[in-house]
Amino acid sequence: MPPLTIISSTHTNYNNPSHRVKNAGTIEIEDNPLKDLLKNNHDGRVKRASLAGSAVFTLAYLFALAKGVKKADFKIKDMFNVDFNSVVKSIGLATSALVGGLTGGLIADTKENRKPKLKEGLHQFLGNIVTPITIVGIGTSQIEKHNLSMVKKCLYGGLAAIVGVGTGVTGGNYVASKLNEVIYKENDDRKVGIKDFGIHIDDILTVMAMTDLGEKVKGFVSKALPAIFLICGYEAGTKKAPENKTQQ
Repeated sequence: MPPLTIISSTHTNYNNPSHRVKNAGTIEIEDNPLKDLLKNNHDGRVKRASLAGSAVFTLAYLFALAKGVKKADFKIKDMFNVDFNSVVKSIGLATSALVGGLTGGLIADTKENRKPKLKEGLHQFLGNIVTPITIVGIGTSQIEKHNLSMVKKCLYGGLAAIVGVGTGVTGGNYVASKLNEVIYKENDDRKVGIKDFGIHIDDILTVMAMTDLGEKVKGFVSKALPAIFLICGYEAGTKKAPENKTQQ
């Protein structure tokens, strides 16, 4: 067996929980983020608490929105028919999921993992929620101002989603890193991983929600978008401090 090499650094090794960025900058998929979810061990309990917290806060937000519209005529099914036709509603939904997942993870996990979770929460909020959704919303609002065909709406909406994800994820995470460095007085070199872009199917759904593509499309989005945003809360709630173990 060749000798093991241990690489040490004064920088915070702050990477996506299911990816680790190696020396050459390549991303290696190491672990399934749902691993141990159903196991009766510490990691399993933290993951279940994060998922449950994200779901509970999401349902509470949906209840508040639906109840505010329906009031006396409110029915449970109305929670899953909310029209997310504004940036504020979409950001509110995603933030609810994030806060819930973060809360569940903080309660269930140990003290040493609190800081990584809070750092990841800021990355999720700025890099995966506020910045991309706002950019997508601005682009979509411009599309809706013009009398375009359905085909052009879909094409321009797709372009808005791509631009929103590309600039929002990279720019938002950069700002989050700088803020974390100011708050915690240490380097935050979190890398933008594949998953940061992969979860942004929500931006496509957000475009669909904000664009007049018909009631059937809006009905699908109102049910799918809350489920997609659970990822943000789960990612923050399950974030752990890096393990300084020698890998063979």
